Amino acid sequence: MNDKNELYYAKSKREDGTQELLCKHLKKVSEMAGKFGAQIDNKRAAELCGKLHDFGKYSESFKGVLEGKCTHIDHALCGAAFLFCLLVEKMVPSGYQAVIEAINGHHDGLIGYDYLETYLKHSLLEDKPVVCNCGKNAALAGQKQYKQASRAFFNDFPEFLSEDLKIEKMKKREEINESIYSMLHTRMLFSCLVDADYTVSSEKELQKSLNFEAAQYLNRLYEYRKELKKDGRGAEKVNKIRDLLFERCGEAGELKEGLFTLTAPTGTGKTLALLHFALRHAVKYEKKRIILVLPFLALTEQSYEVYSKIIPEILQDHSQSELDDRQREFAERWESPFIITTSVKFFQTLFAQKPTDCRKLHNIANSIILFDEAQSLPSNLLSATLNAVNTLCARYHCTMIFSTATQPEFKYIQGVSWMPTEIVPEYSIMYEKLKRTQVEWMVERQISLRNIAQEMQQEENVCVIVNLRRHAAELFKFLKSDNCDSEELFFLTTDLCPKHRSEIIRKVKERQSKGLPCKVVSTQCIEAGVDLDFDVLYRALAPLEAIIQASGRCNRSGNQKVGRVIVFEPKVEGSLYPPDRWYQNAAIVVKEILSRESIDINDPKCISNYYEILFSEYAKDKVALTEAIEERNYEKIAKEYKLIENQGKKVIVPFNKSMPLYRNVREEMLNDNLTPGLVKCAAEITVNTFEKDIEKYCEQIYYFDRRRKQKVESEYYVLRMQYEYMYREDMGLQFEVGEDNNCEKNCLIFC
Repeated sequence: MNDKNELYYAKSKREDGTQELLCKHLKKVSEMAGKFGAQIDNKRAAELCGKLHDFGKYSESFKGVLEGKCTHIDHALCGAAFLFCLLVEKMVPSGYQAVIEAINGHHDGLIGYDYLETYLKHSLLEDKPVVCNCGKNAALAGQKQYKQASRAFFNDFPEFLSEDLKIEKMKKREEINESIYSMLHTRMLFSCLVDADYTVSSEKELQKSLNFEAAQYLNRLYEYRKELKKDGRGAEKVNKIRDLLFERCGEAGELKEGLFTLTAPTGTGKTLALLHFALRHAVKYEKKRIILVLPFLALTEQSYEVYSKIIPEILQDHSQSELDDRQREFAERWESPFIITTSVKFFQTLFAQKPTDCRKLHNIANSIILFDEAQSLPSNLLSATLNAVNTLCARYHCTMIFSTATQPEFKYIQGVSWMPTEIVPEYSIMYEKLKRTQVEWMVERQISLRNIAQEMQQEENVCVIVNLRRHAAELFKFLKSDNCDSEELFFLTTDLCPKHRSEIIRKVKERQSKGLPCKVVSTQCIEAGVDLDFDVLYRALAPLEAIIQASGRCNRSGNQKVGRVIVFEPKVEGSLYPPDRWYQNAAIVVKEILSRESIDINDPKCISNYYEILFSEYAKDKVALTEAIEERNYEKIAKEYKLIENQGKKVIVPFNKSMPLYRNVREEMLNDNLTPGLVKCAAEITVNTFEKDIEKYCEQIYYFDRRRKQKVESEYYVLRMQYEYMYREDMGLQFEVGEDNNCEKNCLIFC
């Protein structure tokens, strides 16, 4: 209350008629934000954010909002303007600029200080309310109103100036990109404020996080691995390498926190080795949590199956995870000891602008982050991404591992200081000892898909991986027309819904286990984490990392002396590669190297040479993203930093083994009952497509937007009943195939 005993409230009346005083709300948010801020070494700055974030509610206009007399009032700018006023006699230091940005953005999103400054001055000096970036009028306008609000605030917090205005100084690090460092600092403070404000406003007790019993989980890991070894699966030389990798990762877990790489061949047990590192490291340095970051949905499911046998409660936070109320709160805040999430969710959070997206960010601090399939990062975001990773490790006590069989040489990217510690420096010895395949490079001339089909006919256990779904469909039809036994012929692309693909993979594994013939036509969807083992594998010319990933499906168990991998360039009409320019350039680099010298995919020096050429010539961030970072334009950064540019359209399909689900989902969706729960239920029968004429074959799904009170288009479709036959049991969703219906790569990565 102020010196006239006038009461100011934070919210409308509760159902019981009581109403929270503004001063109590500010105190609670400040204390909780400070608690969160202590985790990122910014306790005082976070407390200041909490103390001032609702300063604009000391106003007559906000009283009018609570009484239902006023609308379109923004109080956030006023707290930022008040702090600006307190500091205006001197230049506002960068640390305070971050506080100002966080306070102003706590409802509608972050805006850069340079853009804000004019609005802050106008709000303080002009009697007419400033129209804020969100389109609402600022709650306070001019010196008279700010002085009145100040009196009320200082009456509630009489010691404010002498204590609360002091914050921590930002520590600059020479090896860290200053722009990324500064903006991540703001986002971290913003996260502390938003999380505290949302939590206090909900008036619910914070869910008590599960204890991270790292030492206990470590013992469970040892027991689980002991049981696995009893089975004695795999060749002896493979098992020896797995043992070595497991032990070396455990030893590395004792090393000082920071940035690491793990480079090891496919099939060497990186899943358990990574966990060994993480748990040993967590015990040694008392880390808060482990975050496993994966690029593909199939990998999240497989990793969960393994890790859940060791760690009882794992939070899966991705677009298709089913969460109860308790898990949903943990997902919003990432307050869980073990999290499996996606590249999209993790990395886009580091560059987000909206409060709900940034809320979890402060809980990344003091975590162990395991990023598998490190080669999957988009090339046009590499510099920004790697600089953010460096900042997490150097400033926020994170330990992060980039794990892959094809470790990218990021040190060749301009503007990035990349100096990780390799967990297994002598990894080249592992590659040599575990040499399971021999590559036959047949790229000096193009080979027709019909010829490839004829060669496949001569093999018992064979797979071909091509770059485009159109090519896969053509190959499959050649094999069928050549009277290939339908029992041994399989088609695997993202034209099949996830449930259908899983069913086919199960059938292939079953036949392989019995020694029965298998001929598989596939796209890249088979390359990451699919545990199939072929004697012979054909791979259409592609980036080197894709070829190496593909070779991991050949002689995987090491039971043959050597597996054959044949790399060929298909002779086809139209494009050879997906529209992704980076993918094309990378494949061309492979061909250029082969024109001068041979490539041994088991030799890390060859891989390093490939990346040096590729990154030196082609690795450049999007110009629009670079400009946005230089301009400190948070909204534009969030718009430009997208791991997936075009996600296509989603079609719910009538897979015969899920027909009851399909009929139910179809009926609900066509009645505009589209909900997040329904979307998750339908995920297993959903196919991504880039079909141009989709509305000819499908009906678009709408949902009712309660806020706008109208029907709104969604990205979901269902096949019109007369076209349901287009979802086939052998090949999945087959429209009249056109060039734009062939982007396999974007269908693999998900959000």
